[in-house]
Amino acid sequence: MTRHVVVVGGGIVGAACARSLARSGIRVTVVERAAVASGTSAQGEGNILVSDKGPGAELELAQLAARRWPEVAAELADELGDALPSIEYEPKGGLVVTTTDEGADPLLAFAATQRSAGVDAIPVDRRRALELEPWLNPAITAAVYYPEDAQVQPAIATEALAASARRAGAVVRTGVEVTGPILDA
Repeated sequence: MTRHVVVVGGGIVGAACARSLARSGIRVTVVERAAVASGTSAQGEGNILVSDKGPGAELELAQLAARRWPEVAAELADELGDALPSIEYEPKGGLVVTTTDEGADPLLAFAATQRSAGVDAIPVDRRRALELEPWLNPAITAAVYYPEDAQVQPAIATEALAASARRAGAVVRTGVEVTGPILDA
């Protein structure tokens, strides 16, 4: 029996799922009501963050994404070459700060819970925070550096993932709106 998966939506998640499935030998069709990367994926910042998630399933998924993106970025660059611009994967880290005394303890406590879940959450002093981000308000009362945080150019990353999915055999149909399921008898 041949499996056929229909992925609804041509955003970054749909394109990544289609790529993974197609590269695994599964027949895949992506349906997108507009164009690939035309919705939320074209409007977002492309953040790949662990810094904003507490322990649990969402953080575990974010940690997996943070580990996988360097490999995915390299694969896409090798596979697509100059066919598309760079996805601009940048493992620049992130910095979370507070400028109030009331915010300092909760920020540091949150970072401690993240460390217990395996996140590299490093409390830094004001001097180090300003070295990392010179244009910050210098009235910092607490800061935590997250070296695992990264960023991509989301529209280009989505287009690249969709192009890779197509190369692996996925069909991408744009201008097709899903209105509900069709159940075979």
